[in-house]
Amino acid sequence: MKNKMFAIAMLATFAAPALADGIPVEPGLWSITTTVNMPMMPAPQTMTVEECMTDEILDMEDMSDDDLDPNCDYALDQLDGNTMAWSIDCPVEGGGQMHAEWTATSNGDSVEGEGKMTMSMQGQTMNMDMSWVGERIGACD
Repeated sequence: MKNKMFAIAMLATFAAPALADGIPVEPGLWSITTTVNMPMMPAPQTMTVEECMTDEILDMEDMSDDDLDPNCDYALDQLDGNTMAWSIDCPVEGGGQMHAEWTATSNGDSVEGEGKMTMSMQGQTMNMDMSWVGERIGACD
């Protein structure tokens, strides 16, 4: 899975509820650490990215970035204060299907979340668990 997809999934957690369907975030430079666990990997994989977020509002439309399949469906499943849950369903090449469910909780200058993805194709099922923590680390350059 592309690093950009992880970044987009995490950035999509940072939307202001008063103006769009999402949770509050403070603009600035963010450090986001993601841990991915898949049964086929010998150990969890961790990566950290830094991303400058200039907008206070990133909505569900931001998840349909050009790098993602335009045939994917994105749905906001729950919005409750500082917690948001959403899902993504995408076709997989070869006739399969991918379903992911994500949750995130924001405190404005920090966020934590988790997600589960299931991909089914040709009678095989692959599962992935992901968790992340992020914090605003300063102003953007």
